[in-house]
Amino acid sequence: MKRKIQSVLLGLSVWFCCGCGDWLDVVPQAQVNADKLFATPSGFESALNGIYISMTSTDSYGRNATYGLMDILAQYYSVYLNKGHEFYEASVYNYGYGAVKDAIDAMWLRNYNTIANCNILLERMSGKSPSYFPQGHYNILKGEALAIRAYLHFDLLRAFAVNYSTAPDGMAIPYADAFSRKIHTQLKSSGVIKRILRDLNAARELLKPVDPVFDETFKSTDMDYHFSQPFNNDIFMSYRAYRMNYYAVTGLMARVCRFTRDSVNAFKYAKEIIDAAAEGSFRFTPEGDFTASLEKRDVVMQNELLFALNCPDIQDIYYSVDATPSNRLSLLEVDNIYGEASDFRRYLIGKSTISDRPITYKYARINSEKSGKIPMIRLSEMYMIAAESLYSKNKNEAIRFLAELRKMRGISPEVKGNSFEEFMEEIVLEARREFIGEGQLFYLYKRLNHPVIRNKAGMELTKAQYCLPMPANEVEFGGREEDYLK
Repeated sequence: MKRKIQSVLLGLSVWFCCGCGDWLDVVPQAQVNADKLFATPSGFESALNGIYISMTSTDSYGRNATYGLMDILAQYYSVYLNKGHEFYEASVYNYGYGAVKDAIDAMWLRNYNTIANCNILLERMSGKSPSYFPQGHYNILKGEALAIRAYLHFDLLRAFAVNYSTAPDGMAIPYADAFSRKIHTQLKSSGVIKRILRDLNAARELLKPVDPVFDETFKSTDMDYHFSQPFNNDIFMSYRAYRMNYYAVTGLMARVCRFTRDSVNAFKYAKEIIDAAAEGSFRFTPEGDFTASLEKRDVVMQNELLFALNCPDIQDIYYSVDATPSNRLSLLEVDNIYGEASDFRRYLIGKSTISDRPITYKYARINSEKSGKIPMIRLSEMYMIAAESLYSKNKNEAIRFLAELRKMRGISPEVKGNSFEEFMEEIVLEARREFIGEGQLFYLYKRLNHPVIRNKAGMELTKAQYCLPMPANEVEFGGREEDYLK
């Protein structure tokens, strides 16, 4: 779905009022415009497209929640060596420092802003019959809005709450499942998870009978179908990889179930995606797509993405970061990440044209035809989830899943797995290689209570260092508790 076919959110956008200090005290920018927007079925579709655009903000997945703040915390970069860097304090986990605090607050506010827009859309849909919309559109609209709401809450939970594996009943975040000026109650982590799974189950049920991802036209031999394949001349039902489609929802459910140590369901959902790939819905990126000229190189491994955000401006955004020494994100010790010279993923790393330092090509301005996408869920993660979830029941089969992933990346399929602890170290190594620029690694370290790897050393973090602090107004006026401070 190209941005030219997306619409801004017109009068639906909501802003945070500063008078009461409560993030939920939000109002539509213009109620009249909102009424106009929701006066036609196409208006609802424009509203949903605007929600996706909001997610590409630099406050959210356009920087902070992916290659920016979250990957700085994962120690992918040499930021900690440069005290003049804007986010040096983030690299040493000083969350109270001005620029770091501002970035954390902005990520919280932007994601809850987007959640509020999901709730407005769902509220407006509640008064409409499915027959009001073109065939299948009602299910897609509602299913995707619920799935986005769940996705955003889950990342907020992972970032701001205490480690679920050690404190499932620790106080976490509010789950905003309605648009209201009333304060949403802060929930325990287990309560947030319950609502996330409720929304995802509902989304799956809505999407399954209508989502075009099951159509044979999305199993094309050119493998660009998820991003370029129009469906029955219906733009809204096309370009499914740019949307929270059925497979993306299923993949997210696998991620959530792994987070809660529900190994049975984590494996079930991950295996559903792996089976879909075997039937042609996804494929691992072949060596030729890694080694192609920069213009042709598949820098995001696009045909294995279950879900990506469409962000044609990402190369310019990343370029502006790379161009400024105080913002530059030079990768740290690439050879320590990619231990084998044969690893195809090495071709996704190159020298900056500005600083001559190593950077990821996933977002760099190299005129790649495959760029302009922000990876959100990918096939390789499903192999890691399946492997981890299956180990206690079938160690050999678990090792086979991880070995298959390694083979698809051009490296030795031999996996150390004599103990679960040894096996998880193998998964951590693969995740470190796989998710550069995608904001996933820090969450893995936190979930496992694993030392953060910087070069070859492991850094033990405190409970507070693993938890981003809520905005001060949330604590002061919203009465929120932050369990990591206890």
